[in-house]
Amino acid sequence: MLFCLQAFFSYSQQKTAGSIKGTVVDVQNRLPLPDATITVLNRADSAVAGFSVAGKAGDFEIKNIPAGQFIFTISFTGYSPYVREIEITPSLSVLNLDTIALATDTTMLAGIVITAPPIRVKQDTVEFSASAFKTLPNATAEDLLKKLPGVEVDKDGNITAQGEPITKIYVDGKEFFGNDPKLATKNLTAELIESIQVFDDMSEQAKFTRIDDGSRTRTINIKLKKDRKQGIFGRVNAGLGSRERYEGTASLNMFRDRTQLSILGGANNTNRQGYTFNDLISSMGGMSGINGNRGGQGPSGSAGNGNTNSWSTGINFRDQWGKKIEFAGNYFVSRSSNVNNSKSFRQNFLTEDSVSFADEISYRKNVNLNHRIGMRIEYFIDSMNSIVMTPNINIQRSESESFDSLITRATSPKFDYTAITSTQNRNNQRDGLSLNNNLLFRHRFHKPGRTFTIGWNTALNESDGEGYNITPYLFYNPDGSLKSINDRRQRNDLVSKSFNNTISASITEMVDSDKILELNYAYTNNKSINDRDVFDYDPLTGEYDSVNRPQTNYFENVFEASRLGTNFRVKKQKYDYQLGGSVQFASLYNLSNRATTGKDSTMRQTYTNFFPNASFNYNLGARKTLRFNYRGSTRAPSISQLQDVLDVSNPLRNRIGNPDLKQEFNNNVRLSYNGMNPRNFLFVNANISATIIGNKIVNSIDSLSEAVLLVKPENVDGAFNINISGTIGIPLKKVTTGRRSPLNLNLTTRFGYNRDVSMLYKKINYNHSRRIGERINFNYNIQNKLDLNATASFNYNDARYSVQENLNYKYFDQHYSLDFTYTFFKNFMLNNDFDYYINTGRADGFNQAIPLWNASFSWLFFKKRNGELKFRVIDLLGQNKNIDRTVGENYLEDTYTEVLQRYFMVSFMYNFNKFGGGSMPSSRGNGGRRFNN
Repeated sequence: MLFCLQAFFSYSQQKTAGSIKGTVVDVQNRLPLPDATITVLNRADSAVAGFSVAGKAGDFEIKNIPAGQFIFTISFTGYSPYVREIEITPSLSVLNLDTIALATDTTMLAGIVITAPPIRVKQDTVEFSASAFKTLPNATAEDLLKKLPGVEVDKDGNITAQGEPITKIYVDGKEFFGNDPKLATKNLTAELIESIQVFDDMSEQAKFTRIDDGSRTRTINIKLKKDRKQGIFGRVNAGLGSRERYEGTASLNMFRDRTQLSILGGANNTNRQGYTFNDLISSMGGMSGINGNRGGQGPSGSAGNGNTNSWSTGINFRDQWGKKIEFAGNYFVSRSSNVNNSKSFRQNFLTEDSVSFADEISYRKNVNLNHRIGMRIEYFIDSMNSIVMTPNINIQRSESESFDSLITRATSPKFDYTAITSTQNRNNQRDGLSLNNNLLFRHRFHKPGRTFTIGWNTALNESDGEGYNITPYLFYNPDGSLKSINDRRQRNDLVSKSFNNTISASITEMVDSDKILELNYAYTNNKSINDRDVFDYDPLTGEYDSVNRPQTNYFENVFEASRLGTNFRVKKQKYDYQLGGSVQFASLYNLSNRATTGKDSTMRQTYTNFFPNASFNYNLGARKTLRFNYRGSTRAPSISQLQDVLDVSNPLRNRIGNPDLKQEFNNNVRLSYNGMNPRNFLFVNANISATIIGNKIVNSIDSLSEAVLLVKPENVDGAFNINISGTIGIPLKKVTTGRRSPLNLNLTTRFGYNRDVSMLYKKINYNHSRRIGERINFNYNIQNKLDLNATASFNYNDARYSVQENLNYKYFDQHYSLDFTYTFFKNFMLNNDFDYYINTGRADGFNQAIPLWNASFSWLFFKKRNGELKFRVIDLLGQNKNIDRTVGENYLEDTYTEVLQRYFMVSFMYNFNKFGGGSMPSSRGNGGRRFNN
């Protein structure tokens, strides 16, 4: 903190009181030129010292310009740039340039390259010039993103831009490693980047037809510098620490014109996974009672739960073959082994006046090996026809073992005693395979706006698992005597398969210069199979060879649907809107074979649904947009929800499916506003969304006995939710590149009201919950001196239940974070990363304050400062913990999980690059600006 105070004190002594103002007009008719870009460059090194955008009357004013000599420029599309030298002195600190007229001659002045402004807005795209946001030497793309107004990156590398999460990142408009966001942000260095673009991306078909299909996602495109697209670059990092900790990463990138090759790899036992891994097996489900799942999240950036050893490596290749074929392919393999110890306290609300309290101590070990192969092939047959194919393959093997010790106490006004004790020992292994492909043919007719597309999407998923469950349950009477013993020893074999096909076609027609009509059709055929075999242990043979007929079953589900729809879009200069809808005729066929009877039972259901959709976008003014969307959709029940076979793998919570389930129907409404003031970069984002769910599939919970519950899915109406959020980005000091970066303050407020519904003991139970959250983020930078980021977040949760009022809860979470890096003597850096978590309103023993302090000291060396030797301490105070709350239909559970605590590590990192035949510095330069005189 002393270093921070010194930096602030030193900076406050600088005198920056100068200002420049004037008006920009057209030379011929003297009309103002609003949105003209005004830039002030330092004469010595061409760094940006000031920036502004002309107002509606063409007026501008740039404040806080230090004394010195500068180059003053004005640029406007279609006009010649205006360039002149100016000087700010203590005696002439206010410079009034009066009226400046721009000529329409577009000839550029020889020898002058004008730098791009820090921020530009083009329709729905916000573009940030990378050179305007200084980063530390050897910084990554993730470090650069943290400095952008309206963009936040959390401790785990998850990105939020203008209040919405980023799920897709492009590099020069193309996918990178199958579009895994963290693979791009953690491996590309900031020095390579020219600009960052933030926009709403649409699907391939929507981009082609210009008909919005509702698949918009907030997306980032990383544009690389032109002189960095031909060369070799990468980095290596290796570290050793106390308690046998280690970590190492390496990346190599070779770019040449349109050919890109990237290779990366890493290994560690410090819980730094870094990338996103697809968990194929868990997404397929079906092993109920064999693998336990824990919901919720602990402190972000707490080095993860338990202890994880992991390694991963991958290769990404992209090229263009001739003028007709673009190819991109990647292969990624990863392995992780996690050991986790936890203890939990669960409150189960059984009836209106009885509650059980369960104390559990758990040990779990999970090993996952995952292979992922992805490709994208685009074939341009000619100027009117093209084919896009995107096959993907996932192969996964999972092994797990767990040991749990459980004590359950039953209470009511009439009794209070230990009802159940048990020890659970489970082993499980499973193999999964997923094959997906999307084939899309696009044809453009000679008449503008007339297009035809047809697509075929296929998905094949297979999972084969085997698990062992040894769980003796001891049940007691209220007087403490032993009531019964349920000694469960079973082997579970489960094979799950699914094969999904969807064929869709679309035709568009331009009925007027600003009107498009679309007709579309889709046919879907999805087939799923669950084949479960359960064997009990036979003490006579010593083998698991006794068939458990009540739990052994075969279930098959077929969903078939035809959907016909139309959309009509009108696009005007100030607004556009789209109206449409579709009708779907669907059938659901179920076949079940129980080992108990050996007979098949079948059931068929038919549905007719109407899916309306509407959207409206209105341009309120320069960089101010209002958007409205409405969309209807359905969700079919899963195969496990339909399977009417009693699952007693958890003897305290039995489950059974419901073949009479109907589809859910969702009505989704969203209203959003985005606005940015180009003169001061004040950003505002506001969103209101609501969802009404009809026939929601919920769990119906009933009692089979005093200690055993039965869970069955049912359709219930009455569920809805409303969410309101807003983000304001306030630049306390404007983007000025040069000697200092901006001060940014981001404020995010969230409010949510949710009325969920369930069935408890044959009564409809409404859960009225409210969530209020506030996040305050502040970042500040003094170039070559200080990088500081401070965050405070507050979350309040309140829930009320209509049936069981004793389930009502309130809890409040707080999180404070301070992260700063101070550079001194040019080549030394001190970093402190401090987080403080406060939990209140939870069970006794779980309301704890958790301080997490990480610190490091780095030495940059070599001529280009591209080598770094770092000593760091993780969890300096030794207080790291993870406390989590899970809320269910009839229970509250607080969990404490062991995490990796204090260790020391020494690491070495080296950045290397070679572009255009020569080495380039690793630290950020001036963005390629030059001035010849």
